[in-house]
Amino acid sequence: MNDIFEKIGKTITETGKVVGEKTKQVGDIAKLNAKIIAAEHSISDNYFILGKFCYKKFKDSPDEEIAEVINGITASFESIAEMKAQLLSIKGVVKCQSCGSEAPVENDFCGKCGTKLVKPEPAVCECEGGACETEGDVICVASDEEIAEDTVQE
Repeated sequence: MNDIFEKIGKTITETGKVVGEKTKQVGDIAKLNAKIIAAEHSISDNYFILGKFCYKKFKDSPDEEIAEVINGITASFESIAEMKAQLLSIKGVVKCQSCGSEAPVENDFCGKCGTKLVKPEPAVCECEGGACETEGDVICVASDEEIAEDTVQE
């Protein structure tokens, strides 16, 4: 009977050692995977920094090889700026050039820093007298000219 208990004890001890080794192995694998992920993030961050540097350096005169990418980035920046301007218009605010806070378009000075606000010029419609579909703060030159002509004819 002691033999059976010795065999059971030996089996449990050996199994415990195997489980311990496997646990250490899993831990080592997890640590290495975490280090690999950190290194990959570092590469991505450095690629981002390098890309930003290259864009700034070559945006005014890009090489043929990267011109399409540079122009795409520039177009995206311009598109974002237009959309941000539209957001400000929809919200009825202007952005202070000094502190960056938003102020109602009716204000002449920033409520946060007191700087005189620069107000955007209203957009001008380019319908050239055709079917005009101006909305919001857009000035239709053709409509103004038509109104002036109508006034003169009366």
